[in-house]
Amino acid sequence: MTAADTKISQRWWVLGRGDIDATVTQVGFNLAQMVIPVFLLLPFGIPAAFSVSHFLPGYALGFLIGSLGLVRLAVGLARREGRRDVTAHAYGNNVPAIIAYTLSIMLPVYLQTHDATRAWQVGAAAVTWTGILKLAAAPFVLHLRKFIPGPAAMTVFGAAIYSYLALVLLQRLFDSPIVGLVALAIVAASVLSNVPITRWRIPPFIVAWIVPLMVALAIGYVHPVWQGVSLVLPFVGTPEPLNALVWALPYLSVIAPITVYHILQDIASVAGGAAVGDEYDVRSVLIWDGLGTLVCGIAGSPITPELYALLPPYKAIGARISYAFWTPILFLAVVMSGLAMFIAQLFPWPILAAMISYVSIGVGMATLRKVDPKYWSAVLLGFVLPAGAVVQAAVNSALPALRASAANPQVQTALNQAIYWSSVQGLGNGFLFLVLVVASVVTEMIDRRFGRAALWCAIAAVFSWFGLMHSALLGWGVQPAYSAGWLAAGAIVYSARWWRGDTAVLKGSAG
Repeated sequence: MTAADTKISQRWWVLGRGDIDATVTQVGFNLAQMVIPVFLLLPFGIPAAFSVSHFLPGYALGFLIGSLGLVRLAVGLARREGRRDVTAHAYGNNVPAIIAYTLSIMLPVYLQTHDATRAWQVGAAAVTWTGILKLAAAPFVLHLRKFIPGPAAMTVFGAAIYSYLALVLLQRLFDSPIVGLVALAIVAASVLSNVPITRWRIPPFIVAWIVPLMVALAIGYVHPVWQGVSLVLPFVGTPEPLNALVWALPYLSVIAPITVYHILQDIASVAGGAAVGDEYDVRSVLIWDGLGTLVCGIAGSPITPELYALLPPYKAIGARISYAFWTPILFLAVVMSGLAMFIAQLFPWPILAAMISYVSIGVGMATLRKVDPKYWSAVLLGFVLPAGAVVQAAVNSALPALRASAANPQVQTALNQAIYWSSVQGLGNGFLFLVLVVASVVTEMIDRRFGRAALWCAIAAVFSWFGLMHSALLGWGVQPAYSAGWLAAGAIVYSARWWRGDTAVLKGSAG
């Protein structure tokens, strides 16, 4: 290591231009996305003031802990290898998990109890369980990486963000057509078309936020109200989220798929870093991710963090380690100053939707680039499977506004006649596990590993029996019909070893 390299490694917190760009982007993403559960629950009667004061402080603390752990790993890597170009992993709130925990856990609890506090407690307990499961999985993550086919893992990653996230939120683009189209045009020009914004290369996120916001203010679409600065602690001072751990157990059918998706994203993020020269131990990365998530839940937040697969693009723009250090500190300062409520008003749905379109397209393209074209059939099938979850989320959100309930037999009959509601629920509940299983089965079949394909069907049968797939709640013997169907599917894919026709063709060609 040269003297210059030593100096750089000792001053890793100094912001360069690339770090400034990444910090702006990361702070912006986290500020924009943290308000999603506030907006999602507002139409059902949970006040924004309650959501902001209960949901956000604990996330800021967990975000800080997880980010500093990732910074520690990056500094250690830089010093071990004597390099000054090491980039830290990006960390932040995870929108698919935010939507799933809001609409599939907190909203049902609130509709059943009409108690916002109970809904919040169960949501925070769900995040706590997510952290516990991540930490429990860390010692075994290398074995998990070997067992799950690579194309299937990438398909889950892509389906969660490219399909589910985009389809659930992109319609909000036209809550205000003028604001939404202005934001989308900027994203399309600056990010999707890769047109630099001036010769100073202004971060696209800033422009895609500020310009549409000015339009929204000019036409009166948003009316931000300044509420002053006040000290807010980065946690909620009550043990109730821990007491609610038992109440959250039935929702493991939502929590477990999200946790597996997060683990797979950690694996993909570490692999992406290794591809550009920054090789991290995936177990250490998952441990810090798990600790950050656990702190979020214990501190009272139903918002769960996760690694962003952004290390390669951040390295390309010159970001190193300092951005991962300053981002959570700036975010914590915003939350502790009591400005979260005011800032929430500055990110209306059309702007959020335009930004999410950028994230979704990027993840979809990354998935296809990283998967061998021979497995694209598995990927494309996985991309359409979240359709059931999207329809289910829309219907579950609409019914309370119509003063109707899906538990009402007449409503169920009408929904089954109109949109095959039972099928939609079977497709939507635990859809990430469904994507994982289907993509794994197709991948193993393409590779002619029929026994492994049948094993995945058996896993799906077990998941269905316990309600981890095709069911909204955990239980015993929850979906026997689906279990039987998956066992039958396993028998078929296993028998393909005997009725496949390409073996004879290959032998004839060889002869």
